Amino acid sequence: MTRKQRIGDWLVDRLGVNPQFFRALWLEIRAAWIRLRGHVDPLQIVRVRALRRRKAVLANVGCGPTGRAGWVNIDLFRGPGVTLRFDCRRRLPMGDASCRGIHVEHFFEHLEFHLERPRFLADCLRCLEPGGVLRIVVPDARKFMEAYVAPGWAKMNELGGGYYVPEQAYRAKIEAVNHTMLQSGEHFGGYDCEYLKILLEAAGFRDVQAVDWRVGNFPGGCIDVEQHRVYSLYMEARR
Repeated sequence: MTRKQRIGDWLVDRLGVNPQFFRALWLEIRAAWIRLRGHVDPLQIVRVRALRRRKAVLANVGCGPTGRAGWVNIDLFRGPGVTLRFDCRRRLPMGDASCRGIHVEHFFEHLEFHLERPRFLADCLRCLEPGGVLRIVVPDARKFMEAYVAPGWAKMNELGGGYYVPEQAYRAKIEAVNHTMLQSGEHFGGYDCEYLKILLEAAGFRDVQAVDWRVGNFPGGCIDVEQHRVYSLYMEARR
């Protein structure tokens, strides 16, 4: 447990608040600060204005620590390779029809269903140039459901990808499912191929299809993270 986590647990205990509420509040405070910087920080204002003038952008939205050279790597939090800190739950910082491709890996499941998710998809459609590609990577709920109903832990352990062993990390398989789909309130549920296809087509995307890890029509090649490979769903769609 990190020092920040210990401090957070101490505050939750002393204040008597729900831990999930505390985590959400902390996230919103950070997000509000980043949005405020977009209005008062001259350097941030210049960066965003310059980005909005660019064309043929390759955007890595919600990149976390996986920023790539030559890409616009966007995340709310500071990290290796992050080129712009921005709250992409509300809008994207790119201009209209400015992106050749938008890569979204393990960020989409963090979006609230009723407001954030449709707003995000509409903004991706706005930012993509005609024929531009949106690539979304999420935990594959079908894989976890199949592992859950399979006898024993073998199929569930495969989803650890060698980075950890679910059988050792959890007391029951349903705990592994809950962690992936909910992640202590950070995720808003699970996605499978059918559901994600429905959402993308309803948002106005075309040529929606499931693809494989680092396989597809993404301009310049796919940048999927190795660690997410065994338990993820990969979808592409065009504007």
